[in-house]
Amino acid sequence: MIKKLLSIMLFLAVVGMANAQAPVRRDINKPQHLTVLKSGQKNMMAMKARTMAKKAIKVGNDQMWFGYGNDAESENMGLALNADYNIGVYIPYEMIAGKGATVDGIRFLLPSSKANNITVWIGTELPAVGNYARGANLEVKDVAKSNVVLNGYTEVAFSKSYEIPESGLWIGYSFDIEGMPEAPDDSEVSDEDYEEWYYANYVPWIQANLTDAYPFMTSYLDEPMEGTMVFACNYYDELYRTYAQWDPANAADYLSMVGWDDYSPYGYAVAINALIGGGKFMGNAASTTDLGQKYAKLNETVTFPLTLTNNGKNGIQNFTYEVAINGEKVDEKTITLDTPVENILGKKTIDLTFPTGTKSGAQNIVVTITKINGQPNELTAIAKGVMFVLSESAKMKPLIEEFTGTWCGWCTRGWVALEMLTNDFKDDAVIYAVHNGDPMEIDAFVPIVNYYGNGFPSMSINRTSTIDPYYGSEEYDYYVKYDVQAAMEGLAPASIDVKAVWANEAKTKINIETETKVMYDEAESSLGIGYVLIADGLKGTGRDWAQANYYSTESEVGEDLDKLTKMDDYIIGMEYNHVAVAGWGVEHGVEGSISGAIKAGQPIVGTFVADLDGLLIGTDRTSEDPDDHVTVLDLIKDKNLKVAAYVVNKVTGEVLNADEVTLPAEYDATGIQTISDNTNSVSARYNAAGQLITTPQKGLNIIKLSTGKTIKVIVK
Repeated sequence: MIKKLLSIMLFLAVVGMANAQAPVRRDINKPQHLTVLKSGQKNMMAMKARTMAKKAIKVGNDQMWFGYGNDAESENMGLALNADYNIGVYIPYEMIAGKGATVDGIRFLLPSSKANNITVWIGTELPAVGNYARGANLEVKDVAKSNVVLNGYTEVAFSKSYEIPESGLWIGYSFDIEGMPEAPDDSEVSDEDYEEWYYANYVPWIQANLTDAYPFMTSYLDEPMEGTMVFACNYYDELYRTYAQWDPANAADYLSMVGWDDYSPYGYAVAINALIGGGKFMGNAASTTDLGQKYAKLNETVTFPLTLTNNGKNGIQNFTYEVAINGEKVDEKTITLDTPVENILGKKTIDLTFPTGTKSGAQNIVVTITKINGQPNELTAIAKGVMFVLSESAKMKPLIEEFTGTWCGWCTRGWVALEMLTNDFKDDAVIYAVHNGDPMEIDAFVPIVNYYGNGFPSMSINRTSTIDPYYGSEEYDYYVKYDVQAAMEGLAPASIDVKAVWANEAKTKINIETETKVMYDEAESSLGIGYVLIADGLKGTGRDWAQANYYSTESEVGEDLDKLTKMDDYIIGMEYNHVAVAGWGVEHGVEGSISGAIKAGQPIVGTFVADLDGLLIGTDRTSEDPDDHVTVLDLIKDKNLKVAAYVVNKVTGEVLNADEVTLPAEYDATGIQTISDNTNSVSARYNAAGQLITTPQKGLNIIKLSTGKTIKVIVK
């Protein structure tokens, strides 16, 4: 099993992961297994004559083939292991052919000559774990290997038509691959000899046998759609169960990964088509999704992307829409598409531009798709959005979060980039590393990593885009610098200034004060403030602190990364800077940190006490043995610390602005007082009802300062 795991790790490191690290890990929400071959060496045999098939199904007038991806541009995908494959897609209710539609058959692309025990299946739910190939609850059908078309679609009719229920249907196919190179036995060779065998035998075999190493076909969607690809493999089920035995404290995490992985959110669509019958196809129908939220200044325009999905047999050549702002109809237009949408569930995104007007605040937009191709839309299609009109824009200090781990061999380029970014944007951005699966992992950031960490390494800017931490959005050396500059030049719907001091002599609590200005009116705040403690100079002993470095064997890298080629494949004694070691309200902001009505430009002062006592850090923090635990306070003792605060939209997750401050090394008794009292004295204080009060009260306090300035303070 150890050598089997080594094979997986080496494969991911060498063959398929030049720009993204994806080993088997306890990251429950992210599939980690499959590799797409994107070297340009596509399976050309499988690309030819895909309309031809043995015993092809004759499609009737009341039938049509439906698939999610562009099969003509699909690429090989797989494991490069002897393994069982189980692949499926979801067929939704009413969105394709209306009520009464049926699934009558299936077709798929299978380029590998080494595939055996091939079945197709259909069910109201996914086949059960442990019996994927035989577990579908409606029908399972064997496919003779002699009937598989290696240069085109293999088409199989089900024994009957299955009406699509409201819960939808799952269809798919299963097979196993045998005949991959056999690894040497554990007892016969050392790890070094095994690695030599791997490079001398395994990698060359894969390069010469692409269709067998990557035995099924997928295409990539610009906009992910639900249900376009699920994958399961008994090989990984066995691996996860073994991990659970090795690591009982985390067994639940490992066992939760047994079963189906959903690759749909990442834009993968597998080459499976359903034969849809029933003859009740809609002719002119389109659906849409909400517009989201955007920010813009007064007397300007704001552009929203409107995404249409075709649900009709006639496609979309043109569409008519109506616009209402704050409940009042303001426009009606017809747009003819440059390129019609022809495929069922095909998508098209069109930019719609609206004037912001002269009033600050939230403006509710409703777009209704009334006609398709000049005919009434057969579906109700309404897209809602909100434009926040700003009285002015603050200076943007973007939040830069890098997702990394010591186990991640390509993450060393993120380590280099983080140092470069902090030098280039020392006072103009808030930058920190979020660790996962290593001694610097913390609970607060697990949901952030799962949602925004698009592989390792990766980087999020204001949680609106996820890019490579070094190559950035354009895959050029250190292009991330220009991505950060672009973010700095963007609109800042709010400003925030942060101050922080130790709250007690034991240095277990931190007093944090923020002053926030929101640049638009809002009747009830949709914003919150998140807080992060950042540490420099973290070091530790043991293998988990050693940074994996795949660049140790690289020869062709740019000047910035060249120093990594001179370091070992595991960097011992590495010092980690700009590490997020604690967080509060990091996802949606601390509850009540900004509440009630917001007036554009009016300062909102908030205070928060960050309690470090008892916080654990590292992958052993869930262990039942207290001796395994490492506390944040232990790890940051005598380290340089910063406190960051940022304004976050609780609806969209977008960060509107950020700030950070160095935390004084020592406790100062005067720091217990309100931090701003040294510069502004309070002349009057009122509660939320406007009543004069003499002392702070829990909740919203309105403070009039001696300078004449009025501020809001949240007292907890």
